[in-house]
Amino acid sequence: MTDSIVKTVEIFLSYSDQKLEELSLKNKKLQLNEKKEGEKEK
Repeated sequence: MTDSIVKTVEIFLSYSDQKLEELSLKNKKLQLNEKKEGEKEK
């Protein structure tokens, strides 16, 4: 019983870690794009 709960939690944690990494990568790309746009406007 507890083993399956632990496995479920581990899977959920690894999944959420991946999602957080994907989100941070997207945010970095957006920030880079904004910087490029800002430089073009100058």
